[in-house]
Amino acid sequence: MRAQHVKRQATTAVAAAAASVLLAACGGSGGLGDEPAAGGSSAAGGDPCASLDGETLTVVVPYNPGGGFDQFIRLLQPHLEKELDGVEVTVENKPGGGGLIGANEVYQSDPSDYTIGLINFPGTTFAELTGQEGATFDNTKWTFLGRLGALPPLVYTGPDSQYKDFDSIVNAEEPVKFGIGGVGSDAYYVAVALANVFEFPNKIIGGYPGSGEADAALLVGEVDASINSGGSGVEIVKGSNANPIVAISNEPLPDLPDTPVITDFGEGDQAAVLTALASVYDLERVVVGPPGMDEGVTNCLADAINTAANDSGYASDMEEAGYPVNPLPREETVSLVKEVSGSADALRGVLKEG
Repeated sequence: MRAQHVKRQATTAVAAAAASVLLAACGGSGGLGDEPAAGGSSAAGGDPCASLDGETLTVVVPYNPGGGFDQFIRLLQPHLEKELDGVEVTVENKPGGGGLIGANEVYQSDPSDYTIGLINFPGTTFAELTGQEGATFDNTKWTFLGRLGALPPLVYTGPDSQYKDFDSIVNAEEPVKFGIGGVGSDAYYVAVALANVFEFPNKIIGGYPGSGEADAALLVGEVDASINSGGSGVEIVKGSNANPIVAISNEPLPDLPDTPVITDFGEGDQAAVLTALASVYDLERVVVGPPGMDEGVTNCLADAINTAANDSGYASDMEEAGYPVNPLPREETVSLVKEVSGSADALRGVLKEG
């Protein structure tokens, strides 16, 4: 099957409009299911943040301290406390299970306990779709509070590779060798999905200890292609003259605006699956609460998180730490989640190797 370029089919304005309709249809609670929000007294009128006064908001990070997810939250913490006057914000690290332990804890928490978390949405999505042991959540039922950031994956090849663009990979006669830092990682699922959607010959080598080792193999010609988050991938491309092939996103990467995005390719059923795949990664670092949170509390937290994430002080702190700032409000986050949910069966079909 050969890839064909197609025009992007959505704009931010359309997505935002669709999100507003979606939230209205969902009762405004932030999830995609039909379960009513718990309580509801604060949604009936008055200050939606009033019930939070004097309370402690616990933000769960499902990874170890010091990592990227941890930094996103800890740098946000003082700015969020400023927005939530009278509320103490604490951060708890709950690592394990590739992020599933912390995600499960948030999902299973009491919706009135003021416990939320920053989850790896691609990780939770693929865990649920592939039936991974330990995934006890339904990704349509979180109380979505907004996206804090996204670093969509970038596919790239070595400086001397015969594969200079995505069409050359799709039209390959010999197996394209992907070097991956771990089976079951985000990079692994990208390689599997692309190979299944476009049906090009491939070999996924997932025995590397990490993405750094996979990149080293790429640069010496041991493998043909590597996949990493937008930040790390951009550094490799700029530092080694590797070829940026395609970003797994609906929008171009700011640092590589001329690199095509995966939604530039495919048609028909292909395009629908690729759009859903891109939307999964455009969500990535999503702030969620358990199902059934009070609507007023949900509104309060979503607004405070979005305002704090757009604060110039947070942007400065993030830039100093080497992270991009690209938050999305709750409405646009829910719109992307809806897109992913609507293509769940199609995504499930392309996530299994072979």
